[in-house]
Amino acid sequence: MANTENAENMEQEDFVHETYLNMNREDVQEGLKEDKFYNYFYNLLETGSNYCKFSNAKLVKSIDEEWVRAVETAMPSLHYVITHPRKFIEEEREVVNVAMARNITTESIRHLLQHSNLIDEYREDGTVIPNRILNVFKEESLNIYENRFICTLVAELQYFVNKRFNMIFEASKDEVGTFFELQSRVDNYTEVVEYNLSVKIKEKQTDVNNETENQNIFARIIKIHQQINMLAATEFIGLMRRYPAVSHPIVKTNAIGKNKDYKACHKLWNFIHSYSRVGYKVNIVKQEPIISRQFERDIYNTMIRDYAMLHNNMEFHNEVDVNRAPIEKKMDVKQIRQLLDEIVKHTELSDANLRKLLVKELTDIQSRRKAELAEQERLARQKRREIQKNQRIAEYKEGTLSRAGAMRQKRREKISERKAKKK
Repeated sequence: MANTENAENMEQEDFVHETYLNMNREDVQEGLKEDKFYNYFYNLLETGSNYCKFSNAKLVKSIDEEWVRAVETAMPSLHYVITHPRKFIEEEREVVNVAMARNITTESIRHLLQHSNLIDEYREDGTVIPNRILNVFKEESLNIYENRFICTLVAELQYFVNKRFNMIFEASKDEVGTFFELQSRVDNYTEVVEYNLSVKIKEKQTDVNNETENQNIFARIIKIHQQINMLAATEFIGLMRRYPAVSHPIVKTNAIGKNKDYKACHKLWNFIHSYSRVGYKVNIVKQEPIISRQFERDIYNTMIRDYAMLHNNMEFHNEVDVNRAPIEKKMDVKQIRQLLDEIVKHTELSDANLRKLLVKELTDIQSRRKAELAEQERLARQKRREIQKNQRIAEYKEGTLSRAGAMRQKRREKISERKAKKK
């Protein structure tokens, strides 16, 4: 008993998550914070050109057991009437040449006595020599209404079951699973790094064992699917396909109305003709496609690890200058969504209170930001006015000095002219 419990606990343990934690230990992450190349390249990744797409969807199927029970209940009776079909003796009467007569009965003699024209000769010893005689051929036949009803029921039930079977086990295969795609382009000053990654994880939807909560109903559907297709392939159904099918509603003959097996088949016929529901429901449960900050950090760590691994195995490579000034990171829509996602996941506030708080804080922050921008604009205008004023003063002074210089130049010229005249 203890061994069984231990085995169950081992099955429930998430070994993949344990490996993830081992690869992202806190001591390793703390050490990377002091790593120069890690911080340098992480900054390039954050500010580079990145396209990332993530989707995760699971197929959840729910089955209406009503149609499964109806088919299961009638299956033993359907199997019995197919393996023990009703028959009747079919007689074929035909007047043929005596040489071709195969089965001469008392009815043939009576017919000959009533039709003396078929006699060629009466002999003295009482022998009668006919030229033609009535031949009565008797044969067992399956061509009765009850058998044609069963054959038509099998055909319609096969379509009814196969349609639901195919949809339940094959539907929406392309829409489920996990898909991750990454395209990144990083300008590393002396080189350009292009990184493309595509990962697809698909569940085997046809494997019943993958969905333990539905394992019982799936096994029942598989069983009746196999049974109805085996019955459709029997010799009896093959022989009956040559005869015309029956149509709804079914005529209640004595056998159909009184025999328990035919009554069960008639009940199943009425059920599949009145069952208008699909009989199953397939829902696709999708995970929110938001890439959290931790997920983004894991993606960047993977890219840095791969770059370092490749760089370490290159015989010829450029040296990386990790002392360059970091590029300023701008807040975009993706990062705002990540921030909101973390707030929602880690808050204890109700949805209404959280929404009210976010709206209030956002309104206050926007008001303060508008006031800051208005103040910055006022100071900028004031500074522009001071600059313009200083420019005008400088121009005025420059103009005044220019006029004074011109006047002095004119006085000097006049003095020179007077001296020249005196001479």
